[in-house]
Amino acid sequence: MSWSFVYSPHTVDQLSGLPEDARHAALDLFDRLEADPYAHTVPYGEDDGLTRQAWFGTWGTLVVLCNPITRRITLLSVVWTS
Repeated sequence: MSWSFVYSPHTVDQLSGLPEDARHAALDLFDRLEADPYAHTVPYGEDDGLTRQAWFGTWGTLVVLCNPITRRITLLSVVWTS
């Protein structure tokens, strides 16, 4: 069973606020995370095995929650520089 992203209205709003190049890089990262989130992330804060951080290009950082039981990835935060 593969991983899947949970897309909420909040997720869509966060992504739509990104510049086009950054948005494409973030969506490419989503694809890679759905293949294997642990291969493309590092622990965020203290390693709880769930909360992870990944970078999309030089534009910014995503913080996600990886639920190994449901195999769903929830976007918690998008931080980017303009």
